[in-house]
Amino acid sequence: MEAFKKYLQQFPHYTDQIFDIALPYLRTETVATGDYFLKHRRICRNIAFVEAGLLRLYYLNDGKEVTNCFCKENTITTSYTSLITQKESDFAIQALESTKLIVLPYDSLQKLYQQNLFWQQVGRIAAENEYINTECHNRFLTDLSATERYLQVLEEDPELLQRVPLTYLASYLQIAPETLSRIRKKITRT
Repeated sequence: MEAFKKYLQQFPHYTDQIFDIALPYLRTETVATGDYFLKHRRICRNIAFVEAGLLRLYYLNDGKEVTNCFCKENTITTSYTSLITQKESDFAIQALESTKLIVLPYDSLQKLYQQNLFWQQVGRIAAENEYINTECHNRFLTDLSATERYLQVLEEDPELLQRVPLTYLASYLQIAPETLSRIRKKITRT
């Protein structure tokens, strides 16, 4: 819980008492490598803080998995649309490594929103960050070439390249695995 507590301390008006209000609603959960925090077509009923490990969020396009993002330590994960609408999710959230989560059920989140404005602020900022990440990823895909996308990941998050299987990385970059292999070979030669 310490990592989650530290994450919350970045928000204005944090106090230990505010954190204590949430404790009864929080639970820890470990998702084994390859297992799911959320499966396709299930209603998302939880939001989670990634304490340790790595997850991928993906959807199906004509039966093919398309990785939308990777969620690693000190990030929040959920299927926001499903969580908010309480309808089936188009996304699945799968562990790429054994992942330890701090889970907050949606109903409990609503109670926290009513109990203290701090939690409304955290929810708003998390939603804003999700919107920004989605917008940036869309620009990443439309404005950059395949090589530029790979180089950006290499520059901004080189650790990710060590942790993510190439097939999932290629899916995230929205290129074929063979294209990713060619790009990597070309870059290592220069």
